[in-house]
Amino acid sequence: MPKPDAIVMPEVSTVDIRLDSVQTIIQSMVLMGRSEELSGLSSWIYETTNALTPEQKTTHNLVLIGFHYTVLPTRLWKDFPTYLAHLENSNPISLRDNVLNFYISFEPCDGASKQIEATSEMLLADVDFFMDYLRTKFGEDSIDPKIEEIAHQLLNDPDQMQQVIVSHLNFMWEEFFEAECERITPMLTDAVMAFEEIDYRNMSREETAKYITGNDFDEEKWDLNSKEISQLIFVPSAHIGPYLGRFQYKNSLGVVFGARLPEDTKIHAPDLSRNEINIRLSALADDVRLHILQLIAEEGELRSQEIMESLEISQSASSRHLKQLSATGYLIERRCSGAKCYALNTERVQDTLQAVAAFLLCD
Repeated sequence: MPKPDAIVMPEVSTVDIRLDSVQTIIQSMVLMGRSEELSGLSSWIYETTNALTPEQKTTHNLVLIGFHYTVLPTRLWKDFPTYLAHLENSNPISLRDNVLNFYISFEPCDGASKQIEATSEMLLADVDFFMDYLRTKFGEDSIDPKIEEIAHQLLNDPDQMQQVIVSHLNFMWEEFFEAECERITPMLTDAVMAFEEIDYRNMSREETAKYITGNDFDEEKWDLNSKEISQLIFVPSAHIGPYLGRFQYKNSLGVVFGARLPEDTKIHAPDLSRNEINIRLSALADDVRLHILQLIAEEGELRSQEIMESLEISQSASSRHLKQLSATGYLIERRCSGAKCYALNTERVQDTLQAVAAFLLCD
């Protein structure tokens, strides 16, 4: 008779740091569609976006925004060509229903003025009803009418929708991402190896997430301690800059973060060190952002409206700059009486200076 412990179930780690090329490629494609809104992304994102023709940009936004919940992977895939083959061989109606089912199940955005009940048939039947429904669910500012009207037409033609999706993703892979993946994979592999050496057993989920990403996590937005989440997955990206991406695989919550090295690592990876320093310094390499930091350093915590008025900048410009400074950690953001308030994070300023000195003055 075999010993009772001869066969054991493998232990499933509650923290997993790994490469996920499909997830990061889709995340990078989404970032291309937001490149005018977000500053501080990888220069490759801006260069690749500018390389697209106006027609290609429209198709890109259609696929990555209008059909986002069709192209978003829901599990780990071997590589991007394998995932493309999956999309190409999927049932077109099932792909279409992924979008509609998400819209129907999604909880309305904060401040929604009304609730609209809908079925898939109702959404497909009337474009005006479809648009009104999206505005109610996601908010007026989140909807691109031109993109969503084209999306509605194709949702009513699943075969054509599938062809548009697969054709564009295949073009983006062959034209841009295949070579880029080959270039950045060694750097991302170094990041995974470095973080895999860390023992996370005595860290809380918040401590683990902050240690790996370098960012604080708003519990209301991320819900890291949800009982429905059995595992945290961390995936490094070369393109996301100081921002964080989010995805869900069954009971696992995934976080895409800017590739970096953990503190006190023995792994020598100059590309990763440069990448993190570039992220930090790009936030400072702008006169408006430096003025924002200087103003808050002199005046103390300020509301976003006060910053706009003091520096005489538009709301869109203010939002873009404050997002980057907050994501990079130079500003601490909090809600105060319904508004966003910002305070200087002096510790992050000191950390940046020390990181630059360590990189340049190392033996």
